[in-house]
Order: sequence, then structure tokens, then C-alpha cells
Amino acid sequence: MSEQVQARGLTSAQAARRLHELGAPEPQSSRSVASIVAGNVFTLFNAILGVFFVLLLALGLFADALFGLIAVINSAIGIRQELKAKETLDQLAVLVAPTAKTVRDGELIELRAEEVVPGDLIRVEPGDQLVADGVVVSTRGLTIDESILTGESDGVRKHDGDRLLSGAFCLAGSGYYEVDAVREDSHAEQVAGEARAFRHPPSPLQVEVNQLLSATTIVMVPLAALLLLAFSVRSVELHEAAQTAAAGLVTLVPEGLVLLMSITLAVAAVRLARMNTLVQQIAATEALAAVDTICVDKTGTLTDGTLDLVSVEVADKTQPAVAHEALARFAHSAGERNRTLQTIAERYPGKPERVVAEVPFSSVWKWSGVTLDGQGATHSYVMGAPDVLAQAGALELTPRLQRTLEEHTAAGRRVVAFGETSTALPTDPGSQPPPRLEPRALVVLEEQLRPDAAETIEFMRRQRVDLKLISGDARQTVTAVAQGVGVRSDAGVIEGPDLPDDRAGIALAAERNTIFCRITPEQKKALVGALADRGRFTAMIGDGVNDVPALKQARLAVAMGSGSQITKGIADIVLMRDQFSMLPRAVDEGRRIARNIHRLGRLYATKTVYAGVLILFTAIFGGAFPFLPRQLTIAATLTIGIPSFVLALAPSEGPLYRGRLLRALAAFAVPAGLGIAVGSLLSFFMVDKIFAGSLAEGRTAATTTLIVLGLCFILLLERGPGREHITIQSYMLAMIAGLGALYALALAAGPVREFFDLELLSAGQWFLSLLSVAVGLVLAAIAWRLPYIQALEAPAEALPGEEPTPEADPAEAGEIPPARTALPHIEPGA
Repeated sequence: MSEQVQARGLTSAQAARRLHELGAPEPQSSRSVASIVAGNVFTLFNAILGVFFVLLLALGLFADALFGLIAVINSAIGIRQELKAKETLDQLAVLVAPTAKTVRDGELIELRAEEVVPGDLIRVEPGDQLVADGVVVSTRGLTIDESILTGESDGVRKHDGDRLLSGAFCLAGSGYYEVDAVREDSHAEQVAGEARAFRHPPSPLQVEVNQLLSATTIVMVPLAALLLLAFSVRSVELHEAAQTAAAGLVTLVPEGLVLLMSITLAVAAVRLARMNTLVQQIAATEALAAVDTICVDKTGTLTDGTLDLVSVEVADKTQPAVAHEALARFAHSAGERNRTLQTIAERYPGKPERVVAEVPFSSVWKWSGVTLDGQGATHSYVMGAPDVLAQAGALELTPRLQRTLEEHTAAGRRVVAFGETSTALPTDPGSQPPPRLEPRALVVLEEQLRPDAAETIEFMRRQRVDLKLISGDARQTVTAVAQGVGVRSDAGVIEGPDLPDDRAGIALAAERNTIFCRITPEQKKALVGALADRGRFTAMIGDGVNDVPALKQARLAVAMGSGSQITKGIADIVLMRDQFSMLPRAVDEGRRIARNIHRLGRLYATKTVYAGVLILFTAIFGGAFPFLPRQLTIAATLTIGIPSFVLALAPSEGPLYRGRLLRALAAFAVPAGLGIAVGSLLSFFMVDKIFAGSLAEGRTAATTTLIVLGLCFILLLERGPGREHITIQSYMLAMIAGLGALYALALAAGPVREFFDLELLSAGQWFLSLLSVAVGLVLAAIAWRLPYIQALEAPAEALPGEEPTPEADPAEAGEIPPARTALPHIEPGA
């Protein structure tokens, strides 16, 4: 750092005074408490429940308004669970929050965004997200991505005096800027929302549940109108009309489904947080279960970033020290010290010299260069990919160096060329070729494959998830990494220069190939987008700034904890400790969530179907409704409420219904709902009308039939075509037995029985109730065997993750070899 730039930094005392003047920062959070409360309270279905709750209270029907109290308790549980999840996630999120390399007392220190004050001098390097506004005071090829602010995707080269805005991030080069606006005076307050709003569509589960809720609403409106019309035509008394409408329409509402989905996602996020996996979008865990294609960046993702310098093959073997000295000068003087230059600088000590011109490394042009003072204004050093420099006409290796290059690349190592030139460096390396070089050396590097990478990729393959390995490195190096993680040797390979320019051609190439070499960031983005166009649900895993365009394009973005600030900032999931093996656990968690919500969907859809049939029957044929609201409350508590909390968190072997949830739910819920409705009505009429029991006894018989049938269908939730082998778990049997016992206790306890307006049934009435149960089960079984019903559930095509063969836990699938496999290193996009 020059003395002039150094002098612009603040002292600790100056910074402390300015920080005190700013006051305490507003707490930053993943989601506000107000939004959590609003999300659990102010919903359409809660509004419907609230209307009936107030109506029944106004009419003095306090017992029938019990469902309102249960709705309040459910909302409170949901709020509490989400607040607990928020606390855990906020604590972990601090670790991935953007920071700033700030000059204080002449030293470079790292500060959190809220600790930066006006007047601070901040150093910016590739991948850094700007946390405050300011003016550039020193630049060495500083290139900023301002797409989040302007919508323009091309990087903007910055010069002294140019303005920087928070929310942008550094693409290439380096520099310093002086802060003049922080916190609410800058763009920083908008970053959290804007950085994510542009790329987060709802997850598949959210889409499917919203479809179910929309369908329920569509059904509810005409049923409610028909019921009110029937009341008007028959001049039904207000109290009876209120009780019937509340009993029917409240039961029609799947009020707990959204609540349980929120709770399940929150609990899953906390579970993953305890495994050092940060879920930054609450639905991202479930979305990972929908992924059928994973695009993986090689460097820092499949490899662990540990970089070794294997050798330096000099061009002039009579004077190797000259090449080594030049390498040291170049590595210590470059403005941006990436891992390649850091490794060289550690091997060859030296001091930085004054740079008069510089081209920073970029994944677009794949080389970097500096012109040093003291060697003449046009005397420069360049380092880059040998094949790229050769194709540009800038480099011609000697036969000996060419043989050396071929030997090392054949062995899977990465080789970069180092050369010298007396020609000036181009001012626009994106459009101008590098200068003609005199080769000085080949630098051979390699890094280590993550020990869990191969096992993780194998797990993905068993789950029928397609892998796309995308890298900016040479073909030989990338294929070596691919084989190291278990990719077949005959997998399709294509290089960036051979990719078609049209979107259809790129999509076809993306489908047919597995390994992609010499890919630019824009090509990587195009590949991910093309896969999405072909119906793929694509996840992108990366760590570097060159991965950002593709991460934005993907349906699910996963970042490594050691990755750049902007990469972690836009990711849905961050693997905090770079443990690639956490990915299978996240997949398991997501698929458990999806299966459980689909299982709950069957339960709530069944309730909606039988409520709809009961409303339709009452509206058309008239007569007393077979249930009071309070009786449906106890029935729903025992057959829906309590079981749903257990089923939301318990393991599931059921299917995943991707893209056909409504059809598949109808395949179960229509027969089951009809069975419950017919059985309950039959029980009610046989006891009340045919065998001259009282209305209360008829309703008690109907309630008993409903509860027994509801508990039976819980046991059958995961059964279906092709799943007859699924065994009923012991915990399910215990839960059903316990819930049945609770109902028996409610009947036996006088005060409870009176509260719910139930009666003790005679032996004959019990027989009629259980006979109705048998009729309902037989009717459902017959309906399930109808070809049309079975066709509703049958998948149109095999979908990734659907009906998977049970696999062993990834942690138990095999021992991870303790020895690390040496693989070539690639700088992002190099």
C-alpha cells in the first residue's frame, strides 16, 4: 500500500468517535418477528375461521366455537417454532455476513458492515461485496459488477474518482475506496432484499401446496353459496344455520397444512444448522429434494483448495534463477493475490515493486499481467493458460516445454505458462489479445480432491440426480477430476469454444454432455439456464466470483463457506465448513419434508372431500347436519390435528408427487373422503332415523364412525399402487391406539361427553357404527381399485427421486479413504 493511500485511512480513535456518532445499528435479521406473526395469523383460512368463531360467540354457542381456540393455539405453536428457527439461523448467518477489509492505523483489518464509518478506507478484491458507498482512490484494474443496481450484467472498469455503491461486488482487479455513506444513508439497507428477490421463485412444494389451497378455495365458494341458498329456501333458524355452516365449512378448510409446512421447514433448517449448513431461504431445504440436475464448479467445490506447487519448468535451464526471480517479482507485485500467486510467492520470496500497468486475472480472458517500474514502461510479465495464450498467438513453447506441458496435463496436473514481453499490455483485455510473449517457465500445480466428494457424487447418482461438471480449466485436467469423483470415462465432454451460440444448441449440448471445459462465466450461466428451459430443476454449487452468474440462474444456489462474500450472499444454502458430504443430508432432509407434506396433503384433502360431500348432501336433501361443530372439532383433533404434528416430523416411505400433486392426492382423498362421508351418514341415519335413536345418539354414532374411519385411513396414508409392501410402523400403531383410547375416555368421562354433546351408545348402536365403518372401508377399497383412480396416481414418467429404492445412510454407505487424492488446481475460470 502506498504511503498516500495509507494516509487516507482513519485512526482507531477517529473511527471510534464516528461510530459513536452513528449510534447502535438496527438489528439485521433473516425475517422480522412481525412478518413471522403476520404469516401465521393473517391468512385467508384464518379469516374464514375467525368469521365463524365470532358468529358462534355472538350467538352464545361457546362450545361450538372451540375450533377458534385451537386455531389460535396452532398459530402460536407455528410462531414459536419459526422464532426459534430464526434465532438459530440468525446466529449462524453472522458467519457469512459481508465484511470489509478496512485500513485502520495504517493496518488492514476486517470489519463487519455495521462497524464501517464514513472516512474509512476499504480495500476491494474479487468476490468482495461492497458494504458502503464511496469514491475510488486507488485502482489496479478494479472491475465492478453493478447488475443488482443497474441491471447491466457487464462488469464496469473503475478509475480514480469513480463512485462505488453498496450492493455491487468486485469481479476482477483490486483497489481502495473511501467511504462516504453507510447504513441507512447507503444502498446497503436494500441489499438483503434486492440480492435475493431477483432469483427466488417459490419452491416446488410451495407451488403444489398453493395449488391445493387454491383448489380448496374454488370448491368452497360454490358449496358455501349452495348451503346458504338451501338455508334461505328452507327458512332454517339462525342458530341451526350457524351450527351447520360452521360445522361444514370449517371442516372444509385445510387450516393446519400451511402451518405444519412452515413448522416442518423451520425444524429442518435448525437441524441442518446444527450440522453447519446454513439455510438462507427457508424453503431451500425442500427445494433441494426436487433437484434432478446438479451443476458443480470444480475448484473449491470438488477440490478442497489446498494448493501445491509441484515444479517450475524453466525455458532456459542454464539460468533458472532468472526465471525464479521474475516469478517472485510478478507474484509479489500483482495487485490481486489469488491462490496461484500466493503459492508462488510462498515458494519464491521477494518484495513488491511499483506497478505502472496491470491486467487482473479474469475467467473471461484467463490470463493476468503486470508492467513493473524499473524495467521500462513496456516491459511486462504475463501468466495464463498455455492453450489460451497459444490460440491467441501470444505464446509459442519450445519443443521441450511443449513435451513437458503434454506430460503434466496427461498426468492430470494443471500447468500455467509464464512469459515476458516488451510490448505494452492491452487496455481492454476482454476484446484485445495478450501481447506476444517470450516463454520463461511453466508452473505446475495441483490440489486435493475433497475426501467426501466421490461418495457424495455416488449418492447423487443413486438418487438419479444428473451431474454436470463445469470448469474453466483445460480438458485433461477436468476429466482427471471427473474420473476422481467417479464419473464414467465415456461421459460426454465439450469445450467452451465448441459450444453453440444459440440457446437451443446450448440446451442440446447441456443435455448430452457431462463434462464442460474452458467455460466462461457467461457460458456457465447459459448452460444452467438452458437446462432449466428443458424442464430441469437445477442446483448450482460454487464458491468463486465466476460462479455468481450461474448461481443467479439456478433454481437452487449452494455456496461453500470458504467462498467469496457475494457467492455466500446470494446462495440459498451455505455449507459452512465446506463439507460436501452435508449435501446428501440436506437432500435427505428435503425429501423427508416433501414426503411428509405430501402425506399431510392426503390427510387434509380427505377431510376436505368428506366435508364437501356432507355439505352437498345437506344442501340438497335437507335435514339435520350429522355433526355439531364441537363434535367435528374433537374428530378433527384426533384424526387430523394430533396425527399431523407427528406425521410432519416422522420418517416417511411414501412417494414424491412432483408436478402432479393434485391428481395424486385426489387418487387417495376422493375414495377415502367418500368412504368417511358415506359411512358417517349411514351411521347417523341408521341410529337416528331407522332405529329411532335420538338426534344426539345419531350424531354420536356418526362421530364415532368418522373417528374410527379417520384413524384407519391414517394407517393407509402411505399405501398405494406399487407400495403394498410398505409396512405400518409400530409408532403409527401406537399413535392410533392412543388416539382411539382418548376418544373412549372422552365418551366415558361425563363432563367431557356433555361438553361435546355426545351420548353413551348401546351395544346395537355400536354395532351399527362399526358396520358403517366397514361399509366405508369397503367403498374406499373398491374406489381405489378403479383404473381411473389408479391412473391419477401413476406417474406419467419416471421422475428423479420418485419412488426411490431405499438406500443406506450416506454416512454408513462406506468408509471414506483417509488418504487424499492429488488433483490439479484451477483458479476459478482459469
